[in-house]
Amino acid sequence: MDWNAIRSSLRGPGALISSVFDEDFVLRPDAIERNIREVTKRGLGMGGGFLIAPCADGEYSTLSPEETSQVVAAARRGSNSTMPVVAGVTNNDIRVAIRAGRAARDAGAVAVMMAPPIYYTLNEDAIFDWYSRFAAAVDIGIMIYEQSYRGPVVNAGIRPDLVGRLLEIPAVVSMKHIGLFNVADEFTILDRYHDRIAYIDSSGGYATTAGHMHGAAGWVTEIAPLWPEFEMRYWQLMEAGDYREAEMWRAQIAPLFQFSLDRPSSTTAYSWVTIIKAALDHLGLEGGPVRPPFRALDAREREPVQRLLDELGFPKATH
Repeated sequence: MDWNAIRSSLRGPGALISSVFDEDFVLRPDAIERNIREVTKRGLGMGGGFLIAPCADGEYSTLSPEETSQVVAAARRGSNSTMPVVAGVTNNDIRVAIRAGRAARDAGAVAVMMAPPIYYTLNEDAIFDWYSRFAAAVDIGIMIYEQSYRGPVVNAGIRPDLVGRLLEIPAVVSMKHIGLFNVADEFTILDRYHDRIAYIDSSGGYATTAGHMHGAAGWVTEIAPLWPEFEMRYWQLMEAGDYREAEMWRAQIAPLFQFSLDRPSSTTAYSWVTIIKAALDHLGLEGGPVRPPFRALDAREREPVQRLLDELGFPKATH
């Protein structure tokens, strides 16, 4: 396996693809394919970009390995295989994670996005062992999914020294890091390892521009599946080194992220899962039902999301 080629392919906006279900929560790969075909037609992947399908915002924790395979295949079809696909396979059972990883690989994914097991308190040796076991079982690239925002009660977090250890595993090609909660770690990881790992910023745009200045390869984005032209322009500005203009450009959609921060899922029905699905429906794409434990927003809850999207100038689908 050419790990360097996989690492180099993960650049630009990493579009977080929503899984689409019918009213009985049965997966609809056809709808996922149509959504991706629309944003591909509008420029996503031209000069950079990749798909994370399924992903956390795409309810990947509710999917079986067989459904993971279906999502990857739909992403490949929808993009005409023009963009790399990274499949989320996080699971507390290493056997299920391996099954999902193999299913994703066989469907055409170049890498998996995988967090350490949640619920248990893990030290660094346990995290290293987890990724080592997976890499030995599945011949596919690994995007480490750092989740220190969950707090130390869940795991030790993936700090800079541990990243160095994990890079001893050849399949570790990328890292999704929520630097918003620890900017010092983000820049330390980048300054040490940016030439050895495709660092993917997950700060909601708050540290993305600065991350690119330090060598980040890309960022995860809920916006690209809704407004690919916006994110591709942002990428072009950063790649050109026009960082001030890039920051001013990105700031235009900051109200959407503030909307989410002001409405935590711990006390409201809003989450990125439900906001993005409501947005997809409003913009002429397909969002649809939400699998439990979340629920779809009702008409009253959707109204401020729709109003904000219109105020910010999100375009409707062209099909």
